[in-house]
Amino acid sequence: MTAQVIDISSRPDRRRLPSRKVAPLPVDGLTAPDAIEAWAGRYLDAAVRGVRSAEVTDKIALHLARFRDHFHAAHGHDRLSAVVQREVVAWRTHLTTGRDTGGLGLAPATVNTHLASLSGFTTWVCTHDPAALPHGNPCAKVGDLPLPPLEPRALPPGQIRTLKNVLDRLPRFHQHKGRRRGAAGELHGHARPLRDRAIVHVLLGTGLRREELVNLDLDQVTPNNPAALRTAKKAKISGVRGKGGTRRTVFLGADGRTALADYLEHERPADAGPAAAALFLSAASIGSRRPDGRLSPRSINLICEQIGRWHDAEYGDPARHISPLRPHDLRHSFAFALAAATGSDAYELERRLGHQSQRYIHRYTNPPEDIAAGYVEQM
Repeated sequence: MTAQVIDISSRPDRRRLPSRKVAPLPVDGLTAPDAIEAWAGRYLDAAVRGVRSAEVTDKIALHLARFRDHFHAAHGHDRLSAVVQREVVAWRTHLTTGRDTGGLGLAPATVNTHLASLSGFTTWVCTHDPAALPHGNPCAKVGDLPLPPLEPRALPPGQIRTLKNVLDRLPRFHQHKGRRRGAAGELHGHARPLRDRAIVHVLLGTGLRREELVNLDLDQVTPNNPAALRTAKKAKISGVRGKGGTRRTVFLGADGRTALADYLEHERPADAGPAAAALFLSAASIGSRRPDGRLSPRSINLICEQIGRWHDAEYGDPARHISPLRPHDLRHSFAFALAAATGSDAYELERRLGHQSQRYIHRYTNPPEDIAAGYVEQM
């Protein structure tokens, strides 16, 4: 069962949890019930909010809520003083186990992030009031899950060529089919094929993450008018906001410049309101779109997945299939191509990809298994 996200910073619900009747524990001259929810709220207020980014704060709150829900489901209460190492190990198993057996089925790296959030919380509690956890820090000896080898899912050159072929014909895939669905050749009302084509070309040609892409503004692109983009020999996107507060500049290749120019000339003006700063916008006909029109990260996934399905429908050979096509697959493809073009220059990879960890830089200097197998065939 998927854990329900709750606001653990709010006051505890005494009617739902009998543990709220336990005698309160002192915290810096105040009091907090012997409850995970109450202590987690104090931890978020004192050590997370205003210190970590809003995105990280929300993730930590979600992780603690999941632990609290899992503990309460097993014991019928959420007394913090009853949390021992065994419960943390059981929670780790629950996060790892597949959904078909009642777990969450999370990847090892995601499970380790959950454990890190819980460890930060319990360490803070032990520091401020050891009596709240009388059996010691329950996370102290719970190890992280081993991570699988880092191997990017990069598209080989043949798949990139067929993908670009589909992108060049993308408007046809958005047309109505059949008399009952409108005139032949007419596009679906919310369809933005030129935008979707530009999105994939930008991802494939720059290695941007999906969050970095949707946060781009039009004024970050130089030049940013269609005529100049079509004639320019070089175009760049400046001030890309990456993880850890990093900023970098990326460059657009010929395919990216042409695709972006087509979108800016033919589709974006109809969706851009007076205050539309975002580079890529949702269709104005969508009633639930954001007030500023900016796309959500999830929408980038949906666009890539649909294009991947259209691509595979045209090729019967499973070896040519690219589904499920994910935004990070395009980032990996760019990174592997950049590594090959620069002789695995770690500095250039770090500068263009926004990575600070050498572990991830090395990820792109090793070819995926299917590409490595091709090398062996040519020997």
